Amino acid sequence: MKNFLILTLALILFSCNNPIVSFKKSCDRQAAKEKVEALVEVQEKIKQVERLMGKDRLYWEQDSVQQADKTYYRFRLLTKAPYVEKQLYTFWVDKNDCKAIFLEAKADSLVPYKEVEKQRLQQAKQPRQFPSFFKQFAADIAFRQQHVGEYLMNFSVEKDGSIVTTEEELLTLPIDELQTYTFTYYPDNVCCEHTDTHQILVFVPVGNTWQLTQVVTNNR
Repeated sequence: MKNFLILTLALILFSCNNPIVSFKKSCDRQAAKEKVEALVEVQEKIKQVERLMGKDRLYWEQDSVQQADKTYYRFRLLTKAPYVEKQLYTFWVDKNDCKAIFLEAKADSLVPYKEVEKQRLQQAKQPRQFPSFFKQFAADIAFRQQHVGEYLMNFSVEKDGSIVTTEEELLTLPIDELQTYTFTYYPDNVCCEHTDTHQILVFVPVGNTWQLTQVVTNNR
C-alpha cells in the first residue's frame, strides 16, 4: 500500500513538471471572436450603425494570417449598407493568446489594443469641445462649409428598410441652434440628432476639429 502511494505521488509530480502536459486553454476561433465582439469600439459601432441604419446591417469576415513567426485570427467588421466605409474595423488575435488583440491601422500595420484602449480612456477624461464647435458650425455659414467633408453622403432610410444614397459637395441643409440637437459620442465620431426631425448629422474628428461626413434621414 505504501509503495502504491509513493508511485501515485511520483506520477502526479512528474505530470506537474512535464512540459508536455498543459492545462492552458487554447485560443480557438470562437473564443477569439467573442473577445473581439466584446470590445468597446465594436459594441459602440454596432449601436451606432443600428441607430442610423437599423438592425441586420453588419456582418463579419474572418480568416487566418501569418506575420513573421506568428499566426493570427483576423476579423473584419463590415456593413451591408451603402456606407462611406464598408470595412469598419479589422482586428487580429494571436492564436496562442486570446488576450493579445491588435487593431489594423493600415495594411498589415498593427496597433496593440491596449494602446487603443489607453487613448480612448484619456480622451474620455478630456472636456468636451464639440458643443462649442457645433455652435459656431450652426451660426457661421462660411465656417460650416469649411468643415464639410469633400463628399457629403446623404442616407435616407425608407419605411421598407431600404436606403437611398446621394452625394453632395456642399451642405444645403439648414442647421438649427445648438439646443435643438442631442449629442452622442462614439470612439470615432459624434452623432447629432435633431430632437424634432430625428435627422442625424455625423461628424468625424480631423486633427483638433471635426468634419461633417454623413447626414442620415430616417423615414421609417
